[in-house]
Amino acid sequence: MQLLQLANFVLQNLLQSRISFIIFFHCWANNETLQFAQQIHQPHQQPIYYQFAHLRDWNWEHLEQRYLDHAQPTLAIYVDLRCMRSRSLLAEASRARLYNQHYHWVLHDSSEAFSFYDFFRRSNISIDADVDYVKQHMPHSKDKDAVVYTVYDVYSNGNHIGGQLNMTVNYELSCNRSSCDGIRYLSSLHLRSKYGNREQLTDVVLRVATVVTQRPITWPPEQLLQFLNQINDTHIDGIARFGFQLSLILKDLLQCGMNFTFKDRWSYGDYNGGSVGAVVDETADIGSAPCLATPGRLHLLSAIIETGYFRSICLFRTPHNAGIRGDVFLQPFSALVWFLFAGILLLIALMLWLAFYMESKRMHRSWRLEFVPSLLSTCLISFGAACIQSSALTPRSTGGRLAYFALFLISFIMYNYYTSVVVSSLLSSPVKSKIQTVQQLAESSLTVGLEPLSFTKSYLNYTQRPEIHLLRKRKIEPQSHNPELWLPAEQGILRVRDRPGYVFIFEASSGYEYVERYYTQQEICDLNEILFRPELRLYTHLHRNSSYKELVRLRLLRVLETGIYRKHRTWWARMRLHCYSQNFVITVGMEYVAPLFFMLLCGYLLVVVLLLLELAWQRYVQRSN
Repeated sequence: MQLLQLANFVLQNLLQSRISFIIFFHCWANNETLQFAQQIHQPHQQPIYYQFAHLRDWNWEHLEQRYLDHAQPTLAIYVDLRCMRSRSLLAEASRARLYNQHYHWVLHDSSEAFSFYDFFRRSNISIDADVDYVKQHMPHSKDKDAVVYTVYDVYSNGNHIGGQLNMTVNYELSCNRSSCDGIRYLSSLHLRSKYGNREQLTDVVLRVATVVTQRPITWPPEQLLQFLNQINDTHIDGIARFGFQLSLILKDLLQCGMNFTFKDRWSYGDYNGGSVGAVVDETADIGSAPCLATPGRLHLLSAIIETGYFRSICLFRTPHNAGIRGDVFLQPFSALVWFLFAGILLLIALMLWLAFYMESKRMHRSWRLEFVPSLLSTCLISFGAACIQSSALTPRSTGGRLAYFALFLISFIMYNYYTSVVVSSLLSSPVKSKIQTVQQLAESSLTVGLEPLSFTKSYLNYTQRPEIHLLRKRKIEPQSHNPELWLPAEQGILRVRDRPGYVFIFEASSGYEYVERYYTQQEICDLNEILFRPELRLYTHLHRNSSYKELVRLRLLRVLETGIYRKHRTWWARMRLHCYSQNFVITVGMEYVAPLFFMLLCGYLLVVVLLLLELAWQRYVQRSN
């Protein structure tokens, strides 16, 4: 056996693969092993970390743990197919699914007795396998020491789903005792990347787990596929149908078949049952409906690429009759400003009283007033000026008129600023509720309803957020026997419209369609939203050990780059409601106007009481006289 030539070839192969760690499974004699090790350990060669394992050990149980456990990106494995016991090693590697991207296999065949294709056509070789089949033969040249090695790239699209063994000749290399040279490419394989050569899966049928929650899962498969293929009514199972449409695009890119199995939910727990459970237990190769990348799932699954959004909200209209608010009429100024304004009015009232008094005592008789107004009258004049009212009494002196001028000027400035702020606060934007968090919602008196979605029920039971626990304790558990607690999205949205203050919890992509269908623009602007759970992204998941991870990732990246994903997301997922408040007049409700009428009523009641007291006093005086 030409071990020196083989050592040079192995070094060249490792150099091309950028690998420095290799384990040799062989049946060589001890002196041959020493000769081989000395050849690959020459100082001028690249540093190689190697280990030899003799094939006389026939027990390959726990092969990966005993021999192949490594922390490197890729470990190279050399197997001499001339050794008889290499068959059992290769069969165990197939059973343990070790023909994958984590191992670079160099399968050296130096005899004619081994039929490589017949042996491996039923083996579990994956599409991401890195297997070099090396066929050795002698060259037709004068160099008797030279050996020619022909290298084939070997992979399968998935034997368990119909994939056939694929052997593509790559290059030919001539090696002698000192070096290797004369690479001759035998195909265009070197011009393409690894997955550029494996971009299509024409010979397999991928098993796809599909979620259908809004239609009976007992329907015939043809009827369920017809429902998923429809592009109207995007609010019905929007997330699941969006993922199904992406899977059809992936099917066209991979040129493969797809066998769809239907589930009525994503999962029962974190990763049990449903479409997620089918991918976890490997009864499905991929799930069409994107799902959340939770810590529990990521122990068993790999999130390939973001393919959706999840937004669950609490929606309700502002409860206008929830309480009378009069603070809006005091908000334009702070308490200090109000006190200063009142002090200025009292000061001007005092100055006016002094002006009237001095005019009646000191000025010319023709300018004197017939009477001197009381201090209470001048206070009323000052307050009336603040309310933009005129006065029947006008000072005739220059100082008194300047006081009047100052009074009306400050009243004009304050009044215009006050009215502008009040009008803008009442009419420029819709009134919104002060309930802004789930905690405040749980502590309020509002009634809550929910859309019957499996992930909503799971979230209520498994979340660690204390505000959700409080909401469940105060709003949901007391209604456990209420048949109207769980309502379809359409009924819940209509109830929100008809009952201001009723809160409905639903998934945004399914409920926004009903809001836009049944609500006027004014009613949309009157809505309040609270995030029921943090807004999260959805990902397409494959099994952690799936051989299709990189291939699917590259194809879905292509979908993202070309804008196809954005087009479908815009069609299937509605994440925001748009309020056009300029298109209508916002009316002021009784919750704001009621305090004014109440003040007017109190004023009239006070007037009536004072009138009765005056009449009673007058009658008492008359009787006394």
